[in-house]
Amino acid sequence: MFDNPKATIPSRVAQAAASGEQCAVSPIKSDALASLFKWFGVEFHLVDGEIGELVHGALGHEALDWAILGQLCRTVSQRGRAEFLHEDGTLIVMAIPLASPTKLVAVGTFVCDQFASSPPPLRLGELPCTESPDAAGPIKQTCWQPGSLLAFGQLACEELAAVERIKALVGETQDLSKSLASTYEEIGLLYRLSQNLKLSNNDEQLGSLALGWLAEVLPVESLALQLNPSSAQGSTCHKERTEPVLLSCGSCPINADDLTQIIDQFGLRPGQPPLIVNRSTTSAESWRWPKVRELIVVSLCEGENSFGWLAAVNIATTQEPNGRRRELGTVEANLLSSVAAILGNHSGNGELYHQQRELFAGIVRALTFAIDAKDPYTCGHSDRVARVAMRLAEELGCDARQLETVYLSGMLHDVGKIGIDDDVLCKPGELTVAEYEHITTHAEIGYRILCEIKQLDEVLPVVLHHHEQWDGRGYPHHLSKEDIPFLARIVAVADAFDAMSSDRPYRRGMKDEQIDAILRAGAGQQWDAQVIAAFFQARDDIRRIAEEKVSAPTIDFHNRI
Repeated sequence: MFDNPKATIPSRVAQAAASGEQCAVSPIKSDALASLFKWFGVEFHLVDGEIGELVHGALGHEALDWAILGQLCRTVSQRGRAEFLHEDGTLIVMAIPLASPTKLVAVGTFVCDQFASSPPPLRLGELPCTESPDAAGPIKQTCWQPGSLLAFGQLACEELAAVERIKALVGETQDLSKSLASTYEEIGLLYRLSQNLKLSNNDEQLGSLALGWLAEVLPVESLALQLNPSSAQGSTCHKERTEPVLLSCGSCPINADDLTQIIDQFGLRPGQPPLIVNRSTTSAESWRWPKVRELIVVSLCEGENSFGWLAAVNIATTQEPNGRRRELGTVEANLLSSVAAILGNHSGNGELYHQQRELFAGIVRALTFAIDAKDPYTCGHSDRVARVAMRLAEELGCDARQLETVYLSGMLHDVGKIGIDDDVLCKPGELTVAEYEHITTHAEIGYRILCEIKQLDEVLPVVLHHHEQWDGRGYPHHLSKEDIPFLARIVAVADAFDAMSSDRPYRRGMKDEQIDAILRAGAGQQWDAQVIAAFFQARDDIRRIAEEKVSAPTIDFHNRI
């Protein structure tokens, strides 16, 4: 069954190395064969450990009976350790199972003498048991002691397994590194997106940012975001959208109509799992969008509300490192779904904010109209005071928040008159002392009416103290000078100006010269001299405001909702 033990064993591995050619085996098998040849000095056969068939034969060993040895190799593969397949005293056939998942068994033939006095040492890479003449020539074996050969074979088996484990760990580490890098990019994208979730950014602005950031992470040629028509979303933060809008990044091969048709064709509904389309679908003759090779579509939803669709179109890099064609899958779909959820929640919050703001503005208008209905002679007074007060605040360098507060305060400063008797409020003649004391309670009544509305916390001091005077002779708490809230001092001047310039039941409106004289005389006594100075600096604008007719004031208090 075996060759002549005295014959030399030509090495295919050595010949291939000398000629610069590769063995006709896979890189993993070739590495294992090269290592075994280096350690033992002989070339090994390779046998499939599952079916027992020879898959790679060494030169000069064709006479082995593989029908029997192949079946023995199956047992060796299952046991996972080096074993002798045949031993006749001078010649030993040893099998060494290679590391999983190859299921291969290396088989080598060795010259042995159980009485050899100097067995080879059991240290890989330092075995002095071979004579190596010319690399392309035959390799002459030195006799092995059977026990040493088997122990060395097991050591080689463990070494090869360790090498494969290291390779696997290196591969896993590289894959993990790539995964972590990708995850880091995705988390960074979601973080940047969440940092821009403010109502001063409308859905189109945030959507454009999201597309640009997604393009940095996803390996696709283009991205598209279709936003559904929306109701008016405010005068400064949002805009009305009456038609669908398609935002895109990259060379997008579809328009809004194409995306709508694709969604309809697949029956995609808001809230459903992402639609993933790859070459198996787009290569069909029935596919109507030839420029679309791969596609993912996800919906933008918040609860039962749908705000649009987000799509990734065509893979930018079509080949995997292993040569396989890339496809869009769950990784890309999950990231798109996360971004779509953020955009959907933002749009939903925008709609809710719009509703709350409209409700708040409606309450302010309703209270203002209630005041006007109570006293027809002062119709429009609250609106004019609000706009004059805001112009004064601008002149005094107030910030946006203060401008908003002073405007609201002007609108609501007289809301307490709802609680004043009509006979007193509309009396055409001079008030009695009791009637005057009754009407002065409107500041505290207004405070009590509004004090439960949290959004008006900054307005309450103005409503309560807009009739205080610089010299302390005002009401209701007789505050003076800097103790009077600054915005209350502004509204006090605006209120006095409009009261003097408007017609009342008991008198006609005063002329400008008379009003100016009263205001100058009262500077530093009834009113804050700084506010009076601002009044005269903005006098022309204030006159125009007093002459304007505004049927319904425009209110946009986005900082209070």
